[in-house]
Amino acid sequence: MDLTTLLHIALLIAAGGLAAATVAGFFGASSGWLDYAAHFRPHFAVAALLAAAAGLLLDWQRSVLLVSALVVVGIVNIGVILVESRYRVAPAAAHGGTILKIASVNVNFLNRQHALLDGWVRRERPDVLVVTEVDHTWVDAIEALGDLYPHRAIGRTKFVTMLSRRPWASFEVVSGPRARQGILVGRFDVGGTSLTVIGAHPASPVRPRWVPARDAELDVIARLAREAPGPVAAMGDFNATPWSAPMRRLVRTSPLRYADLQATTWPTSVPRWLGIKIDHIMLGNGCAVVDYQAGPNLGSDHRPVMATIRCG
Repeated sequence: MDLTTLLHIALLIAAGGLAAATVAGFFGASSGWLDYAAHFRPHFAVAALLAAAAGLLLDWQRSVLLVSALVVVGIVNIGVILVESRYRVAPAAAHGGTILKIASVNVNFLNRQHALLDGWVRRERPDVLVVTEVDHTWVDAIEALGDLYPHRAIGRTKFVTMLSRRPWASFEVVSGPRARQGILVGRFDVGGTSLTVIGAHPASPVRPRWVPARDAELDVIARLAREAPGPVAAMGDFNATPWSAPMRRLVRTSPLRYADLQATTWPTSVPRWLGIKIDHIMLGNGCAVVDYQAGPNLGSDHRPVMATIRCG
């Protein structure tokens, strides 16, 4: 068997795998296992188009059907991405409303590089900060930010904290499906308007039995956003990409829209172009984005996300 034949077989196997994964992603609502595939639609699109190009270079006459199938796979995944891009928040107008900087970071239970978080927060100084995976090893580091953040909700849930430089008009912990893993809801008076900020860390889907809890928590976030009396922002490690079934449901059943759809956040151990986007800042009901960025590596497996927003 010559090298060309072996490469052709490899492309055939790749095409079959990419096609199966692409189709599986459409059935994520029925199975957590199938929903895993949906997270990697950008990767599937790029891989399929690169494989199609390789097929053309290899032997286009022999590979025409295979190349066509790969192009279709690439187009299908790009199509899904383009559909979800409709749920990105509009850029802010040049004038009007109140400017705020909000941010979220998953610090990781195992991360002990507390000084990296402290330095980043003091450089950026977000007005409202949601920190997830705050266990007992992180409490002192979070309390050390008290000179910047006089308003702190530490220990109100098991692993999620909200810090603010301005007082909240009200604050509550909304129960979810997991004990002590509630969702934080702070409401702020912003130029005479009530801004609702939701901070959450839905369950990780690394085990299929945790998937229903994650999806239920995302549904709670959608409900809270619908019930918000004015502008609303939701942020945290949602453990789901925009292409996954629960996130597609969230944007279709709530006013929340993505501040960004491109910057990947997890894991920090790979180049950004290989990562996926599971840490989100989402806005609705009159909040628009002025600027957005995924921050540097702070020792966690997640990158922080930060947005300058205009509300009102």
